[in-house]
Amino acid sequence: MSSLTVPGSVHTVLAAAGIVLGLIQFLARKHGSLHRAVGYAFVYVMMIGDCAALLVVQFTGAFNILHVGALINLVCVTGGLWPVLRSPRRPDWREKHYLWISLSYLGLMAAAATELVVRTIPFRSTGQSWLVTLAVTLAVTLVGRALILRHRPAARDPV
Repeated sequence: MSSLTVPGSVHTVLAAAGIVLGLIQFLARKHGSLHRAVGYAFVYVMMIGDCAALLVVQFTGAFNILHVGALINLVCVTGGLWPVLRSPRRPDWREKHYLWISLSYLGLMAAAATELVVRTIPFRSTGQSWLVTLAVTLAVTLVGRALILRHRPAARDPV
């Protein structure tokens, strides 16, 4: 197994921090200064961690599908931050914020589950590892989708 590069180490540490921060957000009350502070920490961790991921090329030597995931996550984080920072805020800003940030966390969890499986199970072939990677990603995504829909904030009437 190869050792981590500096960008790989930064990405790994920040991804782990993102998992913890996202879990705190999921379990804690959704309003107030704690939610804001942890939320901004999550956004910074994800943005820097995704940018670090874009510098990791040790597996294939070039841009690959994993980099696409980092770019998609950057879009999700930005999509989650935009409704909060926009002025004036649209009536549906909470729903948009929740959806985009939830998708970012879901992507992080799918990547973490995939990383865990790929690093712990010995595969006989690259094809076998890609098939398992797809299955794990799909399973985490389906469970995450169900949780996102179940816990989404109630729609608000326009002001």
